[in-house]
Amino acid sequence: MKTRNFLIVVALFTLLAIAVSACGSATPQTVEVVKTVEVVKTVEKTVVETVEKKVVETVEKTVVETVEVTPEPTPVPEVSEDDVVTVTWWGTERGRDTATTRELHFQLARAFEESHPNTKIAVSLFPSRGFSKRVLTAIAANQGPDIWYHYFATDIATQGFLEDLTPYMEADGVKPEERWFPIGQQRATYEGRYYGVPRDATAGFIAYNKDMFDAAGIPYPEEGWTIDDYRNIALQLTDANNDQYGVGAIVGSTGCFQWSSFSFNMGADFVSLDGKKVDGYMNTPEAINAMHYCLGLTADDHVTAPSGLQEQFGELVFVSGKIGMQHISTWELPAIREQADFNWGVVAPPRFDENTDEIAWTDSYMLYMWSGSPHKQRAWEFLNWLSGPEAAQIMADSGIWTPAVPQVWEDMGWDKDPVLSVPWKELQKETRVANYERSQFYWDCVGGIFDDLWTNYVELGDKDIEGFIMPAVDDAQMCLDDNYASLQ
Repeated sequence: MKTRNFLIVVALFTLLAIAVSACGSATPQTVEVVKTVEVVKTVEKTVVETVEKKVVETVEKTVVETVEVTPEPTPVPEVSEDDVVTVTWWGTERGRDTATTRELHFQLARAFEESHPNTKIAVSLFPSRGFSKRVLTAIAANQGPDIWYHYFATDIATQGFLEDLTPYMEADGVKPEERWFPIGQQRATYEGRYYGVPRDATAGFIAYNKDMFDAAGIPYPEEGWTIDDYRNIALQLTDANNDQYGVGAIVGSTGCFQWSSFSFNMGADFVSLDGKKVDGYMNTPEAINAMHYCLGLTADDHVTAPSGLQEQFGELVFVSGKIGMQHISTWELPAIREQADFNWGVVAPPRFDENTDEIAWTDSYMLYMWSGSPHKQRAWEFLNWLSGPEAAQIMADSGIWTPAVPQVWEDMGWDKDPVLSVPWKELQKETRVANYERSQFYWDCVGGIFDDLWTNYVELGDKDIEGFIMPAVDDAQMCLDDNYASLQ
């Protein structure tokens, strides 16, 4: 059946309006049910039945209805240590992932089951696009997974669907500062409480094509280089007539500000650390200069890979062999090792100038527990194991995820490895939560500014960034203020 011609997405918002504790009473509440339905002329069958209403056919539209919902409390059955319990674990698959990545999920699940025979792990993998909506929709329908991983903003904890893991950690004597890299701790906490544990740990750095450097007679970059060095090298490596470019992906695009080391090392932050302010951050002279630098690599210097090449190779255009440098993380290393047919190396990201220290871009996928899970203790046992040394060793041996546990890196000798020693050093430098992971309202209020700025600067040739940014920041700040006020 041509399922791609029929899409029904049901998203339920104000999730916490229907969240009920295991022992709490059900109270009628008014919530908004948002249904987005897209159909074609021929509907082959009913695909989804949600909120006791079967959708058969309609015109394309978005309908907001106010309905009264009396949620049922989540049942908590009596479970003893001898009872067999199934814990559901949801994960994602991305285009950069290899077949080994899929297998790693099941390998971890089976290893845990061997040491915990009364707990079974049911693994489900979904496309990464739209994954958060899938999770939140399932939670709203009281059918959420026990645990899953994602990269929610830290303050998503205010929504209430994440279990506070602090009591479990205290009961089991888990000491995050002794177990995980700093970013694993930062990404897991909100207002001093732990709402997640790190699945892994990664850092941003620069991969470079040694063959292209050798052919151009350019020395390989070394730690301590600057963003001006980076730009000059990119200009020397670019030869558009021979389909060769200095820079690929992220840097030179809106990712330069949002998910790369450049977002920290451009002399500016674009959002406050608590995610609530863009005014005084995105509209400063330093931020505007950073935008000129990043967008100028594409619009003015023409050193970035063209859209056709980007589309052909996706986010890892570096493996085309036509790119001199690309900002990557350890998440991309398996694919580069498998696909690159040229000599390559890695180096720490450039800093702003000779007088500034580098701030490392590091990150962790976070593992979460649903606050409505009927098997919280068993789910915690799996979370604790997944973020601990035994699972970390399995991840390290697989060569897929670089674990959140520094001790395993040292045990593997990665602190001296020609490639992994670079992210090893980055993971121990000063670091911050990425700009786009600081606010749950970032994509509603802030992220679109960079997309519009790209259109203005690169596609339309309007180089007046300040004239564009000032009113855009005012609107974004108002949006953030309104959304945060709604939480009070």
